[in-house]
Amino acid sequence: MSALDQVFQYRTLVGKCETGQGLDFDEIDALIAIEAAFAAGPDDAHPDGRRFRRERTSMPGLVRGGDLNDMVTISELAPGGVVLAGAPYVDLGMAIEIVVDQPLVSRSYRFKGIVQWTRDDGDDYFLGVALVGTPVLIHYGAIGHDEVVERIAA
Repeated sequence: MSALDQVFQYRTLVGKCETGQGLDFDEIDALIAIEAAFAAGPDDAHPDGRRFRRERTSMPGLVRGGDLNDMVTISELAPGGVVLAGAPYVDLGMAIEIVVDQPLVSRSYRFKGIVQWTRDDGDDYFLGVALVGTPVLIHYGAIGHDEVVERIAA
């Protein structure tokens, strides 16, 4: 399972808890496994006591919210949040949506987030975004005639 899928599953399970639905034993086991996979180690020491290790990546994404509709690069990914590179200027505390399209598998992941910090290193502008709420996964693409018949027969 990819880091993106793990973060999606984690946020979905946490969102289910936040709505008061609770988790069954298999979901609790899945949540614990993801937390263990992203557990912060000694190399991840942070003054704020970061809970999760960040997975370095270079994944294209889209930031939406307000007047925003900008392509970015997701440079770090964790169950608690993401770091976006090549981002537009955004005010702290702004609510945004991060869209990650994966056309090869006909999926689009949608995460809600709150901008926690910004950084300008002279060449690039970075956003630290805390993920909140329950994400959405959209499956898209054409379904072939044979596949529809197989689904009906099943």
